[in-house]
Amino acid sequence: MRTKAIIVLIVALMMAVTLGLASCGEDGGGGDGGEKVTKKIGLTAPLSGVAAAYGQDIEAGIQMAIEDINADGGIAIGDVTYVFELLAADDEATPEPALSNAQRFILEEDIQVIFDPVATSIQPLIGINETPGEEFLMMAYTSVPLYTQVINKYMITMPPPFASYIAPWIGLAMGKGWMKLGMLQTTGAYGDLWGSTFESAWTGAGGEVVAKAPASYYTESDFTPYLTTVLAANPDVIFCGGPSDPTALVIDQARSLGFEGGFIVIDQAKLDFIADSVDMAKLEGCIGVLPVEDAYDLWPALEEFNDAYVAEYGGERTTWESAIAYSGMMILAKAMEEAQSVDDVEAIREAFNASGIAVLSGDEYPVGYEGINPDTGALFMPATATIVENGVFVEQEPVEWWKE
Repeated sequence: MRTKAIIVLIVALMMAVTLGLASCGEDGGGGDGGEKVTKKIGLTAPLSGVAAAYGQDIEAGIQMAIEDINADGGIAIGDVTYVFELLAADDEATPEPALSNAQRFILEEDIQVIFDPVATSIQPLIGINETPGEEFLMMAYTSVPLYTQVINKYMITMPPPFASYIAPWIGLAMGKGWMKLGMLQTTGAYGDLWGSTFESAWTGAGGEVVAKAPASYYTESDFTPYLTTVLAANPDVIFCGGPSDPTALVIDQARSLGFEGGFIVIDQAKLDFIADSVDMAKLEGCIGVLPVEDAYDLWPALEEFNDAYVAEYGGERTTWESAIAYSGMMILAKAMEEAQSVDDVEAIREAFNASGIAVLSGDEYPVGYEGINPDTGALFMPATATIVENGVFVEQEPVEWWKE
């Protein structure tokens, strides 16, 4: 009996070891025998509500990058291969839930990198991301110029600052003889800053602001009262914008009220998506950010990315949010490999400044980057402007704002 019991014990131990090795090979071991570990990346974003499409596009871009990185074998740090997993949490574009999400990521999920695409929630997060022992790297999707200038030890900004669009947009508008401006942009910190910055630049260029009626593009469903105020001042051009859907409504209602002038549309709104619901004839004279499809000549890999996005998520096209978030995640992975760490925030941030890390070719990635401001963490992505003329988007010269 004793011998039989020993044999049973030995068999059980051998089975446990075999199962353990099989499990390690599937979930915890690399194909070359090295260890494979999954590292979580955090995202706090509006995944519900009016801005849900915006947040979901950020999520899609990061997720597509993670899938490509993992499919390519992950990143090697010493003898360990790291693959990534995205943990996304809804904040409805408000600061308090974003802060709560970030604290949970840090304290409960062992996350040291958090993506955030909303200016109003980025501010409280960079108030805590330098806390000793709880540091995290902020991957910020925001065009607010302040964030390309502020010194935060652990922040990276991915899109170009909106100030880089102002000069070309004003040049296009005033080139058509439009000097009287009506303002009807979204409210909130982002919209208010856009408004004050653009107003100052417009009047500084010799233009006149004849009316101001900002409105919440997140809560309003009828902009007629605001448009009535603006149109009563007889503007040549209307400065407007917020999320794309309500921006489309503003433009459509303005045309219905008889407005025949132009529109200057802030960078959050996408003219190609607006054109899905508003006839191109009504968009004549619209000035804004170049649509994705019209940037294929600038960054050829964007077309392949667009096809992959449509195949995975449906719809007619990708967005700048997805393309930029994808490219940002790719640079992050490069920086981690350069730093030889996935959790040393200081080393990872320093690695962004290493030669070539923050440079992406538009032949290989959907967005081309030309470097980074080593002090502020602002990535150098050219700004692309357009105007609708004769029913088509007319591409303008890219603005290399970091050289100005």
